[in-house]
Amino acid sequence: MKKAFLKSLRTGAASLALSAALVSSSVGVAEFAMMTPAFAAVSLTVEQTSSLQTSLTAAIQAANGDPAAIEAAISKSVQDAIATYGTDAAASITSAVLTIAESAGATASEIGAGLGQASAAIAPTSTTAASAIASTLANEGKTDEVASYQSTTTSLGYSNLASVAGKTPSTSETGGNLNGISGGRNLAGGTPSGGGCLNPSCTSL
Repeated sequence: MKKAFLKSLRTGAASLALSAALVSSSVGVAEFAMMTPAFAAVSLTVEQTSSLQTSLTAAIQAANGDPAAIEAAISKSVQDAIATYGTDAAASITSAVLTIAESAGATASEIGAGLGQASAAIAPTSTTAASAIASTLANEGKTDEVASYQSTTTSLGYSNLASVAGKTPSTSETGGNLNGISGGRNLAGGTPSGGGCLNPSCTSL
């Protein structure tokens, strides 16, 4: 009887401990789920962005206006940067490349095609990074850049990426973001640049 009673006590204690652990675990999972989006992407540092700007600008200039060469340079720049800084930095890399390539004189068609080629090349090993390129372009790219990206990825067998790029309308022809601040893309991957305001009533983009 004594053994049975002790066994019953141990079983009850174990059950309470398990319940407590589950409650604790549930809170932890909820907190982690809330924090994950903030840490889901990695921003480039000023130094990393500067390095990317130097190499891509030089590559675009070296192409001497040849569209195929410019597209290849953009694609290689994105692939190399992701290989160096990690797949979690894909969105920041794409944002920086958009600004750099536009500043270097690449056309919307060349930029979209270059990013499309990069996405198709990366997709077999990292669908997350490939999708990050597409979604960043959707949020920050010009209409013609998105159209070129969609045409390129579709021709390369990745119509799913073309769909991702078309899900969210471009917010600005000058690369604005979704929070109403003009000049949304920032080469340092940090605080959005440009004039504008944070006031909800602000109508300036």
